This record gives sequence, structure tokens and C-alpha cells, in this order.
Amino acid sequence: MISQMLGVGIAHAKIILVGEHAVVYNQPAIAIPLTNLTVTTTIRPAFSGQTIESSTFHGDLDELGANVEGLRQLILKLLQSLNLVNAPFTLEIETNIPQERGFGASAAFATSITKAFFDYVKAPLSPEQLKHFTDLAEGISHGSASGLDAATVGSDDPIWFVKNETLTAFKMTLTGTLVVADTGIHGQTMHAVNIVKSNLDDDYDLTWQKIVHLGQIAEKVRTDLTHNHPEHVGLLFTAAHHELQSLGVSHPKLDNLVNAALHAGALGAKLTGAGIGGAMFALAKNNDDAITIANALTKAGAQNTWIQPL
Repeated sequence: MISQMLGVGIAHAKIILVGEHAVVYNQPAIAIPLTNLTVTTTIRPAFSGQTIESSTFHGDLDELGANVEGLRQLILKLLQSLNLVNAPFTLEIETNIPQERGFGASAAFATSITKAFFDYVKAPLSPEQLKHFTDLAEGISHGSASGLDAATVGSDDPIWFVKNETLTAFKMTLTGTLVVADTGIHGQTMHAVNIVKSNLDDDYDLTWQKIVHLGQIAEKVRTDLTHNHPEHVGLLFTAAHHELQSLGVSHPKLDNLVNAALHAGALGAKLTGAGIGGAMFALAKNNDDAITIANALTKAGAQNTWIQPL
């Protein structure tokens, strides 16, 4: 008879508020959790086999495709670590986090799966262990992952990040509502990173000035988030978008959505993540304004929108 053992792990998405691309050059970035976009992993015992079930895959663990090799390797390491190598189970993943939009989907999946396995065997999971396993999956999926996604998908607070320094969570007192919109176009991380690098090669001084300015904007955004200055931080978000635009990492669809949000009354708006597609967000004064802005974004061609009170 199969035991009634059950393991559940939940993680949420994230977005970068400010600092995209500049963070590569040791400028600060801020990411915040998106708690209404989640992934839930549920592990149940089975009579035989090790089966994975999700909206995009149903089959044995050893049949997982190369596009999710990081997660396959993560599961193998967890099975080894928790003495479950030969244990039959069914692992089910449910999520509403879009892939390749800069929402930290792969880190959220890894965090959720790790939590579920530790819950399954009723073993304590330390923050260090969770970071270790999530970083393991992220390293395989993305090469040298920064750790920003891994930290934010497991945090309830914003994360302040500077490359090669300790990530720190901080409290946010900002009142307002975020509206996040998906362009429907996959973000192009490597292309965007290479565009900035090419700009540095072509005109180092001007490009470096823009990168430093994005870092200065991030410093001011942190102050506004902690001291509740929604109108000012909105202006900073829009300024950051224009700087990213000038670096060549925006996209006509992103610019169109940013303009639509501003015309609908947003305090500020910008792309989020790598750019050249992906997603954007707008800051609204309140939930009513957020609904108006979300409708305007849908009308302007957004594939999907999400509203999150701050």
C-alpha cells in the first residue's frame, strides 16, 4: 500500500524594478517578489516510476528535455541527498509564471521543487541549503547565474543587489499598485547584453555615462521605496526606461506599452528584465488607477497583465 506522504513547495516570481544591464557593470539593481505569480510543486508516492507532470511535459524523469536540464539535474541531486534515488513518485508542477519574460521562472521552479522534496521527507530546509540547490539548477540553466533571481523568488521583501557583493533584503513602505504586462515576445538576454557591450566598444564614454546614471537612479529608487515617495519614484522608473531605450535594449512593443501606461495615468513605467521583448511594468497610485492602466495596456496589445498592490 502506498503511504499518504505528500510534499508541497511554493515559490513566486520576481521582476527587476531598476538596474537592468547596469548591474552587469557593478551598478546596483533592485528586484521585488511578484507574489501573485506562483509555482507549486506537489510530490506524491507512486507504485512505480518517477513521473513528472506539468502543462508542457508528462513523462518519466529521464525523458525530460534538454531545455530543462537544470531542473532534471536538480531533482537527481535532491534524490541522492535525501536517499530517494530508487523511490517511486509523481511530481506535479502547476504555475502561472510565463517563461522567458524576466520573471525568474527557472529559479522559482527550482525553489519550489527543492521545498517540495524536503517537505516530502519532512526534513528541515535551511536557507543555505535552499540557496545551494536553487543555485545548482540556475548554474546549469544560465551558466554563471547572479543569484538575484534565486534570492528574490524566496523573499517577501525587495532585494538590493550589487555584483560580487552580498544580496540584502530591505523593507519597502511604498504605497501604490504595480501593473505588470507581458509583450508576448520572449526576452533576448544575450542579444541585449551584447548590444550594451557593443555600445561600450563604439562609444565608451557616453555609454558608461548611461550605465552610471542607471546606477544613480537605483540608489534614488531605494530611498523612495523606503520613504514612500510614489510620485518621485514613478519619474525615476520612466527616466530609467528612457536610458535603457537609448542603450538600444528596448523594443517598439515595450515602448508602446510604456507610453500607453503613462497616457492612462501611471506615475511611471519601464521595461523590466533584459528587454528586446519580455515585460514592462507601470506604477499606479491605487488599485482603481491600476485597473484603468491594465485595460489600456491590453488595448495597446499586451498579451497579459497582472496587478499587484505594494
